[in-house]
Amino acid sequence: MTDQSQAGAQGQNAKDVPELPKPEMHIVDMSKAEVDFAIEVAKKGIISLFKNERRSFCEVAQFIKKEFDKTFQGAWHVFVGKHFGAWVTYETHKLVYFHIGQAGFMIYKHG
Repeated sequence: MTDQSQAGAQGQNAKDVPELPKPEMHIVDMSKAEVDFAIEVAKKGIISLFKNERRSFCEVAQFIKKEFDKTFQGAWHVFVGKHFGAWVTYETHKLVYFHIGQAGFMIYKHG
C-alpha cells in the first residue's frame, strides 16, 4: 500500500468516529488527574460502541472499571447508562458523575 493510500485510510477512520460532545459535569469529588482519566476512558468506551467493539453500556462500564482498577488502587464501581438512579456510599474525594451526550457515567471508589 502506498503512503497516500495509508494516509487516506487513516483519515477515513478518523471520519468514522463522530466528535463527542463536551462532558457535562454534575458531581466532582475527585482529583483532577482522576477526573481527566475518567473522561478519557469514558470517551474511549463510547467510541468503542460506535465502532461495534462493545455492544452495551454494561460492557463500557466493565471496561472503565478495569481501567480504574488497573490504574488506581482499591475497589472502583461504575454505572453507565441513559437513565439510572443511584444512592451510594463512597470514599471521600473518590466520586465523579457526568454525562457525555445522553450517556451518564458515575464512577466511585468504595472498599
